[in-house]
Amino acid sequence: MRGNKAKRYDLLILGGGASGLAAAVTASALGVKRIAVFEKQPRVGKKILATGNGRCNLSHTHISSGDYHGSVDVAPILREFGDVNSFFENLGLYTRTDDAGRMYPYSMTATAVLDAFRLRMREDGVEELCDTEVQELYRQNGLWYAVSAEAAYCAPSVIFAAGGHAAPKLGTDGSAWRLLKQLGIPVKSPLPNLCPVLSDPALLRPLKGLRVKGEIMLFDGEDHLGTETGEVQFTEKALSGICVFNLSGLIDPARAEDFYFMMNPVPDLSIDLPSMLYTLQGTRCGMSCEEMLTGLLPKPLIRIILKNANIKPEFPCIELSGKEIQRLAGAVRFLSFPVRGLAGFDQAQATRGGVPGEVLDEHLQVKDHPGLYVTGEAADVHSICGGYHLHWCWASGSAAASDIASR
Repeated sequence: MRGNKAKRYDLLILGGGASGLAAAVTASALGVKRIAVFEKQPRVGKKILATGNGRCNLSHTHISSGDYHGSVDVAPILREFGDVNSFFENLGLYTRTDDAGRMYPYSMTATAVLDAFRLRMREDGVEELCDTEVQELYRQNGLWYAVSAEAAYCAPSVIFAAGGHAAPKLGTDGSAWRLLKQLGIPVKSPLPNLCPVLSDPALLRPLKGLRVKGEIMLFDGEDHLGTETGEVQFTEKALSGICVFNLSGLIDPARAEDFYFMMNPVPDLSIDLPSMLYTLQGTRCGMSCEEMLTGLLPKPLIRIILKNANIKPEFPCIELSGKEIQRLAGAVRFLSFPVRGLAGFDQAQATRGGVPGEVLDEHLQVKDHPGLYVTGEAADVHSICGGYHLHWCWASGSAAASDIASR
């Protein structure tokens, strides 16, 4: 459709997710008049509605650049964005914070967040072009052209906020990244992030459906990469739960066999665990080793621990020697699970990879393509659970829009 008459705007935003919507309301607030948001789904913000189990964990009280990984320098973007409460209060949305620092809309409903954006965009005349997939993106005579199957659109600036590859059922299937690749813009290969981690099915099968609170550590060979505390969920093939998700971004699936988890299901008892086992031995002196531990751990986990300690479940606990008690305590504290890879994008909350920082300026504009900005999950930035990912989406969309408005 090159050469056909294009509808003229001041700003084109590709993607109606968190980053794109933040860019739209920021740009309109700063005086950019004609703005179009392209969304290939029937409506904008589908992924926002699914976050936080429908409550939308939209930020965290302790955001810092150290919470993010990747090649993009997030520090200036976060500083420029400032207070997330002020950002949302300007949209008429108020927030509340839980004991862990996670921020939610005051109504505790994700629809309130999406409504805040859509109401402001409607008030400012921002156009939502839903069911519209951009098939071609190019620059000509100082203008950017976005071409769909039905029409062509042009503007001096365009924000690529089409997301990553995670949650393809919600529209973020990575198909839009081809537009960047066609322009010769390098894109780091995408990997699932904030996702379950595959392990040995033979080890996990007996634990299927189990949820165990504890401490879990990730190792790359002998190198300790990180520790998280929380609830580990076991499926037939993978370890799941927020604490596992937070560590998933440190795993290189190309050499998954080098990584493993070490879990301690009784972290608060670690120092005194041998003493506790001696007490249990005396209290349940007429019972088996499996029965001795039932007041401390779930049965499926007990059987694995006893196997690792080379102790038969039916062995009389009173006959355990001091050395065997110590060995059992070690087996409890250091429960190992090998890494076999990462779950797919259909189970991931976010994407690792995207446009690398070296091709973007401090406002997320592509250095060799004036007027083109890359924000949100399309940039090479990833984080942990707890509102950090969405905070980056708001901040990066706002940063790109602010720079466009200033020009």
